[in-house]
Formats: sequence, C-alpha cells, structure tokens
Amino acid sequence: MEKVEQYYEKAMKARASQDKTESVKFLQKAIKRLGQFIKKEPKNPAYPFRRAQLYISINAHKYAISDLLLTIRNDQNNTIPLFLLGNSYLATKEFSMAMEAYGKFFLIDELHPSGQNHAEVHFNRAIARNGLEWYDEALMDLDEVEKLNPEYPKLAYCREVIEKNKLPSS
Repeated sequence: MEKVEQYYEKAMKARASQDKTESVKFLQKAIKRLGQFIKKEPKNPAYPFRRAQLYISINAHKYAISDLLLTIRNDQNNTIPLFLLGNSYLATKEFSMAMEAYGKFFLIDELHPSGQNHAEVHFNRAIARNGLEWYDEALMDLDEVEKLNPEYPKLAYCREVIEKNKLPSS
C-alpha cells in the first residue's frame, strides 16, 4: 500500500505543476497496483475503497461505483463508502441510486456513527431528490441542513433553485 501512496503523491505533485500526462501516469500505476492487491485479497475492503477514491479524484465515477459496491459488500457497517457511492451516483445523474445510497447511509449510521457531516449528506440527497422532481422531500432535506448547519455553503441558492423548480410551468 505504501507504493500506492507514493504513486499518488507523485501524481498530485505532477498535477500541481500542470503536468497532466505525468499525473495520469502515476495515478494509473497506483490504480493498477491496487488491482493487484484486490486480486490477492478480494475480501479486504481497504483496497477497492482506496481505488475508488483515486477514481473519484479523476472524475471516473463509473469505475468508482464498482469499487465502492465491492467495498460495501465486504464492509457493511462502514457508512463512508455509502456516502461516496451516493456522491458518485449524483455525479453520473443516477438520482434514484444516489437516494438509495444516502438512505442506507442514514440507516447504518444510526447503529455505527461515522462522524460524517450529516448536513452534507442531507444537502446531496436534496440535490438527488430535486433531480427526481421530488421537490417537497428535497426541501425537507434542506430544512434539516439548516438545522444542522445554518451557514452551509450554497444552502440558500439550492433552496431557491428547488423552489423555482417546484413552481408549475406556464
């Protein structure tokens, strides 16, 4: 795993210096190395989880989704992969799947608190509900965000957008 982190650090340095080719090269090495670990220990959730994080860092959400599902299968009490899964589904506009992941997050988090920012999960679920045109439910999630963190970034803007979407078309 140490080699994976070294590749990742090199990729981030290359990205910072605007060398995309070098950055991609090191990320690909890290991803390939993690694939080797996954083959050796298919039940270890740490490897697909880390690879999913790498995929997310390059906006390869479809690949991240597969690894997050594998992570969840092997570690059913960890809510963080569910949160990231919801975010990846949100990024790919698979709103009903995002809703399902966020819902499971809240169910499991009651039994195994993650420390994850619940305002963020409610906010993202509101976006998914808006995408499904479930405006009242989306606004309820935003109400919860406001209770948890009244200063949440983009809260007012998101509420405004959802309320505008809720208005009947003329």
